[in-house]
Amino acid sequence: MFINSRVKKCLSQALGAGLGLLLISAAQGQQPADAPTQKIDKVVVTGSSIRRIEGETALPVLQITREDIQRAGVANTEELLKTISTTSSGGSTSVANTAAGGGQGGGGSTSLISLRGLGSARTLVLINGRRTAPAGGSSAIDVSTIPLAAIERIEVLKDGASAIYGSDAVAGVINFILRTDFSGTEFSVTVGAPTRTGGGNDSKISAFSGFGDFNKNNYIVNLGGGYKKTEAIFGNTRAFASNLNVDEKLDRLSNTPFPASIVLPSNLALRSPNYPDCGPYSKVSPLNPGNCRYDNSPYVSLQPKSEQANLVLNARFNLGKETEAYVESSITRNKTTNTIQHVLINGTALTSTHPYTITLTNLLNTQYAAFPALRRFIGLGYSLLPTTSPYYPTAYAASIGLAGQPLVLQLRSVPTGVRVTEDTTDNARIVAGFKGNRFGWEYDTAFMYAENKLSENLKDGWPLFDQYLSLLNTGVINPFGPTTDPAALAKADATIFRGNWFVNKTNTSGFDVKASRELWQMPSGTVNLAVGGEVRKEKIDLQPSQTNIDFLVAGFGGAGVPIAASRTVESAFAELAIPLSKAFEADLAVRYDNYQRVGSTVNPKASFRWQPAEGVLFRAASGTGFRAPTLTDLYAPVSFGITTNGQRDLIRCPQGGPTTGIDCSNQFVTVNGGNATLKPEKSRSTSYGVLLETSKDISIGVDFFLIQLKDVIRTGVPVATILADPKTYAALIARGPTDGDPSGVGRITGISQTLTNLGKSNVEGIDVDVKVRAVNSPEYKLTFRLNGTYMSKFETQNLDGSFSNAINNGSGAVPGVVLRWRHVLSALYERGPWNASLSQNFQVEYTDTRTALQAASVVPRSVAPYETLDTQVSYNGFKSTRLTFGIKNLLDRDPPYANHGSGFVGSYDLSYSDIRGRFAYVTATYLFK
Repeated sequence: MFINSRVKKCLSQALGAGLGLLLISAAQGQQPADAPTQKIDKVVVTGSSIRRIEGETALPVLQITREDIQRAGVANTEELLKTISTTSSGGSTSVANTAAGGGQGGGGSTSLISLRGLGSARTLVLINGRRTAPAGGSSAIDVSTIPLAAIERIEVLKDGASAIYGSDAVAGVINFILRTDFSGTEFSVTVGAPTRTGGGNDSKISAFSGFGDFNKNNYIVNLGGGYKKTEAIFGNTRAFASNLNVDEKLDRLSNTPFPASIVLPSNLALRSPNYPDCGPYSKVSPLNPGNCRYDNSPYVSLQPKSEQANLVLNARFNLGKETEAYVESSITRNKTTNTIQHVLINGTALTSTHPYTITLTNLLNTQYAAFPALRRFIGLGYSLLPTTSPYYPTAYAASIGLAGQPLVLQLRSVPTGVRVTEDTTDNARIVAGFKGNRFGWEYDTAFMYAENKLSENLKDGWPLFDQYLSLLNTGVINPFGPTTDPAALAKADATIFRGNWFVNKTNTSGFDVKASRELWQMPSGTVNLAVGGEVRKEKIDLQPSQTNIDFLVAGFGGAGVPIAASRTVESAFAELAIPLSKAFEADLAVRYDNYQRVGSTVNPKASFRWQPAEGVLFRAASGTGFRAPTLTDLYAPVSFGITTNGQRDLIRCPQGGPTTGIDCSNQFVTVNGGNATLKPEKSRSTSYGVLLETSKDISIGVDFFLIQLKDVIRTGVPVATILADPKTYAALIARGPTDGDPSGVGRITGISQTLTNLGKSNVEGIDVDVKVRAVNSPEYKLTFRLNGTYMSKFETQNLDGSFSNAINNGSGAVPGVVLRWRHVLSALYERGPWNASLSQNFQVEYTDTRTALQAASVVPRSVAPYETLDTQVSYNGFKSTRLTFGIKNLLDRDPPYANHGSGFVGSYDLSYSDIRGRFAYVTATYLFK
């Protein structure tokens, strides 16, 4: 043991567990050095199934206590986990990504966390050490369904743990420990708002109560519930959210504008009768002159409107004879409302049996039979403006050689309004089991059932193809300006589809048992053994609505396809802890997993801890791992998505040529889908580190990690890479028939993004955790903490076998950005009933992407470092009451300018930025027992 006082015990606990607590709770305080030593209970720490004195594990585990959660001043679990330096925007998904990031229905509004930049699918999330149901269409857990009020602490294992937990634990494990032994009643209310105008207010209320006494009454029951509401923030309230930056040659404006453009039947070039009078929905881009271009950013909810309600019930029952029964249950409903720009009518490819294909064919065979050049548009979602329309631009049509002809239009549907989608996620989980001690074995066995149900409803702004395009074909809607006729607007509104788009249900059920015991006593200590097994069933059931399946609604890349699949997973493991000497302990583990229709695998792991002297601890671990392809990876049928604005086909529109044609600035369809022949990923993880406690007030932890992956499951070659070299990747581009274009090839009709096993990835880095108690007097205490991660390598293999660096590379193959360095530096001041903290959140600069208008020879710019300061003051001098005031982003920093990012909003990286700006909040907590 390091040191016997209570604070030194806490320091040892933080050091031995890895990268330690974020901040030791102010309420915990410090006992004098001569205080009596307290009894140390044995517990199970994430990464091991053997009960031991907390802090003795050889694996790097970060613990976030309930006090740390309160001090962070965060609105939800997603925001909390992003404050950990080990997490990365690379491979993660936030609720905001769904709207601003390009979700067009089907986004799901989920929060998926990525460790080490390896993706949420390789980061295992547990609740009380057990799995739960993943988010629909993913193997990852939606952390937004875990309410903050129910969490006792979070343990983050920063090491591969497939030998203990199986698949998904390649990058590490996040284990949420829920409150099960709380006594009394706690009420908490928080209200907060950005100091800028434009929405974003946040409010939440929670209550948590515990009654009974496990030892006296033979039971204890914890019941809690809460409600949280967050208002939306739109792009028109944040100046940094723009799709046009002339100085940086960024133009991510859409080539599908309002007022409408006319598509020339001969060469598909676009002409705008209103140019240069393009407002208010579109603008003239100095970078792409000659046509009106639509700006998405004002209409996108950068932060969507969201609501969450939750209920938690946990109970323990003392059955005597060292046996207890327990129940864990929770229900959470998340409702997220996403808003994106007006729907685009730009010639989406339709099947020969689609209602509008039939409508347009009939129209061209009858009313427009005299115009055979228009027949090339059969099977495409364009509208035709008749010459009888009061809005027909007669003079302009004559000027472009189309006098007296119906005009093919490409436009934004302003009359039907912006698109609004509502995602409702219902998450339910129940665990019932027994644990105790029999015949020298400490055992724990339980049945678990968890279900995640995502229902997506289209609320507004999504018109039906046939009805709306047929309405446009009558000429009653003004495509070049405001439609003021109430009857015409009512007809437009009547074409909007409002209703269910899909329901995606995943569930996981299973039975597990694990047991541990002391085997025999050695002179150096006790040899401990743990064994266990698990059988679980995984199911996914995606049911698009019939309207979705038939591809009847405009604004999507293609039709929805149902999927129903299930599989059984069987696992067994063993772990042995051997004290080879008083100072040296080895831990050996092995796990067998069998995934139905995928195969079986055996993964060993060895870890060691050596404490040669008081205050010095060395540790190391190495093991293999794997990640089985998910049910969605394997069985998802072909589906369609759409790229972001401003994409260019370099074959039909070479660099330096026109900038406003359909081939020069467009959104192309992507072809997605599973692959039943996918192999599991294989991995090897290695870590080693040192923990130093140079004095009672200084502790330093440094851990090196190395993760090697092969047979990486990826969505093929990134779209940006394919479009940058369309000749090399011609096999991944589907094209329509030749149409007379000088290039000799047809238009792009699809870009392959189906899943495949593609190459290797190598990740290396260092985690640093330093804690210094600068002042430790009876009057007050001042403590500093640095928690940071340095990535020395993150390379992915290319098709030719070479490797590319993804660190600080906004254009790398990894979604988001894997940063070279990020840290949280904090100071905590404690004096009587007062606590105050100041935290710096920092990440380094990184290399930006080139814009579509920049040649490959242009040296990419750098995205500036991003730093925010958070502060909080709390007072608990009132009886049973704690008052807290805090400010996040104290200096009101905007996100740095970036070409990089994804989706419909440019000029900043939405994968990590807090678009609220300065955010102030007040919390009142009342506790009585």
